[in-house]
Amino acid sequence: MTLRTHHSRPGFTLIELIVVVSIITVIAVLSAPYIAGMAASARLRTASEAVQNRLMEAQSLAILFNTDAELRVYEAADLIDGRPTLRKLRIHTLRPPEDVTNTPATDVFEPIGAVTSLDQEIEISADATRSSIIDLGFQESASDIYGRYIALRFHSDGSPALQPARPWFLTLHEKDAQLRDSKLKNFVTVQIDAATGRLRTFQP
Repeated sequence: MTLRTHHSRPGFTLIELIVVVSIITVIAVLSAPYIAGMAASARLRTASEAVQNRLMEAQSLAILFNTDAELRVYEAADLIDGRPTLRKLRIHTLRPPEDVTNTPATDVFEPIGAVTSLDQEIEISADATRSSIIDLGFQESASDIYGRYIALRFHSDGSPALQPARPWFLTLHEKDAQLRDSKLKNFVTVQIDAATGRLRTFQP
């Protein structure tokens, strides 16, 4: 008769499990800000790309249709606290004037495509020191249901309707970042060349 020998398998003791869980917890706590920062940076890049794409699209449509086109940046209420934020974008093109009554023709812009909404956690700074486009001033149109806006206009040759010899830019940052800290740490600035409309970005 053959006797079978049973070897007991070593297991984790309670103390060892506590140590392992504690180590994992410490690593998670230490890495959380880094992971959150990476996620915020990714959202900022995505939002800045959306803004750049809409700007280039407005410029292209102006050239294609041989007319003025503009990208409107709307001041919309935040869904959480109702605070006005710059987060919605839409392209408009200038409709040719139809002067059938011999009255002075006025610029009539028609929307092209749908509204682009940036990530709920990202906004365009309304501080003129961080977004010089604020100096263009807000406009309102009775036919525009999205409220007041800032218009970045391009002429039929693709050149932007911006005052030369001064920098034009807008800065995207995390929601309420300017309220938490006077110095932004995580942002993307999109610069618009006043002569050519070329875009450049800067992200620290």
